[in-house]
Amino acid sequence: MNSKKLLLLDFDGTITTKDTFPLFIKFDKGFLVYFAVFSLFSPLLILYKLKLMDGGRVKQSILSFLYKNYSKDKLFKKGIDFIAYLNEKGVVKAKFSKLISAAKINNYETSVVSASPNIWIKAFCENHKINYVCTELEFNDEQLFTGKFKTPNCVRKEKVIRIKQKYNLTDFIEIIAYGNSMDDEEMYKIATSFYRV
Repeated sequence: MNSKKLLLLDFDGTITTKDTFPLFIKFDKGFLVYFAVFSLFSPLLILYKLKLMDGGRVKQSILSFLYKNYSKDKLFKKGIDFIAYLNEKGVVKAKFSKLISAAKINNYETSVVSASPNIWIKAFCENHKINYVCTELEFNDEQLFTGKFKTPNCVRKEKVIRIKQKYNLTDFIEIIAYGNSMDDEEMYKIATSFYRV
């Protein structure tokens, strides 16, 4: 009989109190650049809000504008620093840090499932020694960011596709999912129990 258990955790607004994408830009580039960039891309952001443009295209455009040709090492070092900043500022909810620790004690396989890029999701999950499924950046042979995503934006159905690529769900007797938005609805459907926060 299967006894394995799986815990799936959305990141932005679930583990954290805020959406971390704009926070990362502000943290790394400063308020003036943050304001200028989001003003520049406001037409795309409006189209996204009106559901006339995919959020992944907007996110990729902003990251490409700011970070194309940055080295992988440099970007992921920024991610490590950013996670330290989120912890320092209390953006990471203490109850979810405790939940992750409790899940380990109770032998749950745990994975963050997020639309945020692996720049900082990787750093968070390595800190907690858990797995992750997220939007991944593409790097060329010189390990420079191409300005494109390696994987589709990890939301809605894509979350389930990526979870199933990583796990054989029939191996688990229990699957618990936590999320906070419509982007998590499909993930809830594969869970034996789910919680909206």
